Amino acid sequence: MDKLFSSYPWEPLDEPGFGLFMGSAWAEVRIIPGLEEEAAIQTRSRVVLGVEITPDLMQFLLQENTELLFGAFALNPAGDILFEHTILGSSCDKEQFQASVMHVLKVADDYDDRITEKWGGKRALDIPPG
Repeated sequence: MDKLFSSYPWEPLDEPGFGLFMGSAWAEVRIIPGLEEEAAIQTRSRVVLGVEITPDLMQFLLQENTELLFGAFALNPAGDILFEHTILGSSCDKEQFQASVMHVLKVADDYDDRITEKWGGKRALDIPPG
């Protein structure tokens, strides 16, 4: 971790994985057990919370999904806007892993400002813990 993400503060999570910061973005990387001893590595960032989900915002997110190299925007049951990317653990090398994590962080760090400026809500790091 220190070699791959030395420029970014990171910390272990309670479950297998870690979280790290870039700018105003926080992403969590989790190891997800799969079928037949296969695991996936999922990197997810809560990009914006507390925003009104309007048709205009949904259209924007879906159109942006078509333009992004990999990963996608999604909504969780609470209505938070997420950005996530998942890769297969067994076929992942350290360069692919690093690229996946950095892409999620960069997209979240860029889009949290773009979305809150136009549609409101709060960036994940603007919400006080607790």
